[in-house]
Amino acid sequence: MITFVNVFTVLPEKQEDALRKIQQVYVEVARYHSGFVSAKLLKSDDGTRVTAIANWESVEQLVAMRETQGFKDLHNQEFFDAIVSVEPHIYSNANTIEVSSIKINS
Repeated sequence: MITFVNVFTVLPEKQEDALRKIQQVYVEVARYHSGFVSAKLLKSDDGTRVTAIANWESVEQLVAMRETQGFKDLHNQEFFDAIVSVEPHIYSNANTIEVSSIKINS
């Protein structure tokens, strides 16, 4: 499993618009694609960022989803009007730390 973290720097007055557009990608496209596990969307309290954290079974499945027409259609001018920059990163799962117990996966 991999974790895809995408940090969007947004215009503060358009943070909610950006959040809705990013959510639309996950609700209308990603969740139906093979290999998608889950996603969490976060918005910064200062209004300048939206962060998407998604779990996928593999990098190949993430890449394949990003090549679909549905994904491309949602990344239109309206999508980018609220976004200043995008910083995507793919992570391999390393460790999990929980309150009830400390679990280290190596």
